[in-house]
Amino acid sequence: MKASDAVDPEALRAVLDDLGGGVLATPGDAVERARALRDDERLVVAVPGTPDDADLARLRDALWPACHAVGLYRARGDGLVRETLEERAPVPGRLERYGAVVVARTRAFVLSPETTTEKFDANAAGWNGLPGTPGYAHFRWMRRYVARFAGPAPRGARVLDFGCGAGWVGIEAAKSIPEARLRFMDPSPEMVRIAEENARREGLTAEGRTGFGEAPPFEGEEFDLVISSGVLSFSPDLDGWIRGLAGTVKAGGTLVVGDLNPASRGMRRRRRAKPLLPVRELNAHTAGEIRGRLEALGFRHEETAGYQLTRPVPQAMHLSETRLKGIFSPPLLLLNRSMSAVDRAFGDGLASWFDSWVMRLRAFRTVP
Repeated sequence: MKASDAVDPEALRAVLDDLGGGVLATPGDAVERARALRDDERLVVAVPGTPDDADLARLRDALWPACHAVGLYRARGDGLVRETLEERAPVPGRLERYGAVVVARTRAFVLSPETTTEKFDANAAGWNGLPGTPGYAHFRWMRRYVARFAGPAPRGARVLDFGCGAGWVGIEAAKSIPEARLRFMDPSPEMVRIAEENARREGLTAEGRTGFGEAPPFEGEEFDLVISSGVLSFSPDLDGWIRGLAGTVKAGGTLVVGDLNPASRGMRRRRRAKPLLPVRELNAHTAGEIRGRLEALGFRHEETAGYQLTRPVPQAMHLSETRLKGIFSPPLLLLNRSMSAVDRAFGDGLASWFDSWVMRLRAFRTVP
């Protein structure tokens, strides 16, 4: 265990016992220690006083991009509570002298191939979006919207779902193309298996491979249509990922790429208000940033649009689906669809109103 001179390890005994140790820091030296942290270590930042969520969010932002806040301990009455994105649970013992403790891991660790694969394999079934599950109509509309953003493709087109997840974006695209030849790629073997199974259920023949965007498992192969939805924010190496993606599109082919919009009103509010966020929300990039990188590689931009209205629509959708038996889900979905159509008609003029963006580009040369 490494300790900051200003931190009393005994005052954090309950936290350190729960974690199994860590590199101790104060808010004043946390950034310096974060930059020196090894990937096999945890940073444990002891915050004095009574910090509120906004204070802790500012600390999280200061640690990024060296480290990502993955957990939080807070004193609650006479006890101690551990918070993560997945759960909130009591912990034996008390927090002495400090109001909160922020736990962080290096960006390299949380975005490592091993961590990503483990996360995707563990959550694969829950991300499938099968009929009858809460939010299925919205889930399916989003996948179809991104898939159809590509526009028409020639008969027999080779289609690649780049970071396929459960495969639904690629499946929706292939279903609109006569005799399409569909391929899948994802870091998670379990996601690839589910994607292939979903394709078979939809009457499609498809083959999947495991691999990462920085080194796609398709050496020498190029595709007429490549679609990548919600993947780039998981990449630890954006330049490498963009080059890997671009290299799978044949000259004259179409690329559709989409992801989170970190500049939306709702995303900005979340960053100010929530101490813990999924790493991809901090690692996301705007459509303009990605467009510039792809244009530098020989792509010509054709269209960008937003989809998934920002706050309070996602919150209202969640409330409707989890507590109100979905009574408001149909009108909220109609609102999403209508406003996405309006934004598309006005050339992405309402970008800050949407939590996600999608873009279509055309390749005019093979990426070396």
